[in-house]
Parts: sequence; C-alpha cells; structure tokens
Amino acid sequence: MGIYAHIDETGTRLPDGRRLYGLAAVLTATADHALVSETTTGLLLPRQRWLHHYDETHDRRVKIAEALAPLPLIGTIFLITPTDRNRQEQARAKLLVELLPHLQHTEGATRVVVESRQAGDRHDRRVRDRLRRSHRIDAAMPVDHKVKDADPGLWVADFIAGAYIAAQHHDEPEPWDILCAAHVIEVRHVPE
Repeated sequence: MGIYAHIDETGTRLPDGRRLYGLAAVLTATADHALVSETTTGLLLPRQRWLHHYDETHDRRVKIAEALAPLPLIGTIFLITPTDRNRQEQARAKLLVELLPHLQHTEGATRVVVESRQAGDRHDRRVRDRLRRSHRIDAAMPVDHKVKDADPGLWVADFIAGAYIAAQHHDEPEPWDILCAAHVIEVRHVPE
C-alpha cells in the first residue's frame, strides 16, 4: 500500500503585524485516492475549478468539512511558524526541512505532492535536494509539484489548513471542530 502526502500552505497576519506561516500534509492511502477525488470534486460549484477554503462562505465551509469528515484520511501533520512578511520563503524551507523527513521515515509516505507555486517551486526543489544529499530523505519518496486543479488531494490539505487558521485566528471554529472530531490532526508549532 502506498501512502501519499499532499502539502499545501496557508498563512495569516498576527496581531503584532508579523505572519503565521503553515504547511499542512494530508496523508492518504493510494487505494483511497479515487474516493477522495470523487468526494471533493462532487463539492465543486458550477464554474469552480477547485476547492479553496478562503473562497468559500461559512455555510459552505461547514458543508465541506462535513463531507471531508468521513473520508479515510490517515492523518494530517500541520506545521506552523511565525515569520516576517519578507522571510516567508525561509519559513517554508524550515518547515519542509522538518516535514519531509518526518513524512518519509515516521509516516511511511511513498510520494509527496506539493501545490505548485510555479517559479517558487525551485526553492522547494533546492530544499528537497539538500535533504537528499544529507541523507535525511531519499529518492524512494518522490516530491512532485502539481497545480491545485490537477490533484484534489491538495484541496483537502488547503481546506484543513484554512480551517485551522479560521478557527484559531478568525473566530470560525465549526469546520475545524468537525475535522478534528473525525481525523487525527497533529499541529506542531515550530519556533522561529
């Protein structure tokens, strides 16, 4: 059985003017991809190409959380760290350095799919290559970039990350509570 990890980013402004940056990795069994895709694409509105937590209304967020709750997700690892606005790329690299080895060696991930940021993907590839050279991860776990509309697994990572930010920083706890009641979601605060 293969295990996929789909990674998406999120962030929000903190009261002190800094940013909170996070990466969510949702783990699924390869055998469950069809169900995840069918469920998430079934939630799309007309002319909507993908699900994005930020773009949905409160009522839709609750409906989406209720639809994601019964999915057979293995779990989610969500890493967050505070950062300055101009150091977001460094924050991302720091989180990937912690996350990728954990996904391979602790969670047994056989493939990682990261939402593509087009030109920004080169930074992720540098981090991946540095981790491989130092033997913290190996090529047995491919790390690929895909655009959001190409892989509905990324939508789930986006939604879970967005639900956390909405619950913790925007007084909208319902979707997060629904997801936490149904799935194992580990939130780790990574010091700056």
